[in-house]
Amino acid sequence: MERSATIRWKPDRVLLSIYLITLFGLLIAPIDAPKYSLLGIEIDKWIHVALFGGLAIFLRWTLSATRHAAVLSVGIASVIAGVTEIVQSLVGYRSADLIDLFAGVLGIILGTISANRILASSVPDKLIGIVVAMFGAMISTIFLLADLIGVSENSVFGAVQLAGTVLGALISVGGITIYVKAATIDSHS
Repeated sequence: MERSATIRWKPDRVLLSIYLITLFGLLIAPIDAPKYSLLGIEIDKWIHVALFGGLAIFLRWTLSATRHAAVLSVGIASVIAGVTEIVQSLVGYRSADLIDLFAGVLGIILGTISANRILASSVPDKLIGIVVAMFGAMISTIFLLADLIGVSENSVFGAVQLAGTVLGALISVGGITIYVKAATIDSHS
């Protein structure tokens, strides 16, 4: 019997790659953070919690077959959070902030805990699909509403907003694909 060489699509790796590109783009792009607060905390800090929480979820999922996956996820994501703050300090239009790093680490811890719970559930692939789809929808919505919430000084829907919207939509499609694939497997079992 002849074995055909097939490339198996690994949605976790593809989505992690897309997410990392989006994350670095957001954190290095010359866009201003909104100038308001939520629960007495600047919205910029909440954005760091959400972005790095999402990174931790994708990392934990990608490393799920690895020994000490949760510890590795927290470690790798924390290094990425630190590196982005260092890079922000080196570019002239962004600034590094230790509180941003702490907010990112908080998001990493919360994201890893959430991913652990999802992966330990009885239907992890379906839940992962839902979480990924919702996260992508959140990213798309943020970029679509960027001008309204004050993320950018431009009042024009620019290339950054378009790219973020498209990437969020791609992440959502990936999540829906994961969910449908898991549901199909469950129905055939």
